[in-house]
Amino acid sequence: MAIKVNGTTVIDDSRNLVNIASGAGSSTTLYDVGTYLFARHGVADGELERGETTAGSNLAPSSADGITRGTRPSGTWRTMGFSDHKSGDSRQRTTLFVRIS
Repeated sequence: MAIKVNGTTVIDDSRNLVNIASGAGSSTTLYDVGTYLFARHGVADGELERGETTAGSNLAPSSADGITRGTRPSGTWRTMGFSDHKSGDSRQRTTLFVRIS
């Protein structure tokens, strides 16, 4: 008999535990869904609120002081912090993102 949680099989008929890990933190491969990225955004209106999403093409991997290095990721990313660059300071456009798709 399989055991299910919310319709998802977690132990199959042979009594093997099934890996159902998904979402944030489930991968450590760079830019995979569920991974985090500290990045500077280039969103045209200049502001991203916590929970908003943006295309990876709007992001540039960054250090805390706003220096960017590396390739822009693909996919859709959710803002985990707040960023605003109305002052033009690139450090204010830098925050934490998580890839959601």
